[in-house]
Amino acid sequence: MLARHALSRAFLPLLVLLGGCVSLDSGSDDERLPTQLQGKAEVLSTTDADYARAAISSAVKPAGQGGIVEGTVIRLKQDVAVWRMWNGPAKLDASGRTNRIGGWWSYDAPKGTQAQYRTAYEICNGWNDLTWVAKCTLKAGSVVVIGPGQSVSAQTCGDPTGAETYPANQKDWQTYVDKPWARPTELVCPADTEDYEANPTDISKVKTAS
Repeated sequence: MLARHALSRAFLPLLVLLGGCVSLDSGSDDERLPTQLQGKAEVLSTTDADYARAAISSAVKPAGQGGIVEGTVIRLKQDVAVWRMWNGPAKLDASGRTNRIGGWWSYDAPKGTQAQYRTAYEICNGWNDLTWVAKCTLKAGSVVVIGPGQSVSAQTCGDPTGAETYPANQKDWQTYVDKPWARPTELVCPADTEDYEANPTDISKVKTAS
C-alpha cells in the first residue's frame, strides 16, 4: 500500500469520505497538497468530469482495513515519479502474474529498513514481500487519489495470533491508482529488468550478494 507527507493537522487535505459523502476544505491547491506535489497537481472537486475515475471509494477505508484514512483526488499537471515495492520476478500468483503493478504507490522513494517501510505504509506480510523496487511515471493528466494511510488490523492481515497490526500514519502518504493495468498511458513503467532487489537494512540500496 501505495505515498505520503508530513503536514500539520491544520493543512491536511480534508476530502473525506463519510458514508458516501465527500467534502472539500477551502484554500489553494498548494495548501491542500503535500510539498512534493505542490505545483505539479491540481485538486479536483466532485463536480469535475474526471473525479469519478479516481475511484476514491476504493481507496478510503474504515479503521483496521487498510487503504487511506481520507483522500484527495488530484490531476497531475506534469509527470511525477512513483515507486512500488513488490515480490520480484520469480514469485508468481496462480494466474502466472507478479504483483509488480498494483493500485498502491508512493511519490516518495523507498527508504529505511524493510520493516520500517512495512509499518509506515501498513503492508501486511501476506500482501507483499517488499523485496524489489519498481520506479514508474504517472504522466501529466493522470487522475489519482492521495492520502494518509489507514490502520490495518491483525484480522485484515489474516494473523490469528493478533500480533500483526499497523497504526494509521498521517506522515507518509500513499497514492492510489485505480485499475493501473488498464491505464498504460497514465502509469508508464519500464521493463522489470530496470527494477532492483532491495537491501532489507536499507531499501534505497541494491541488495548485495552474500
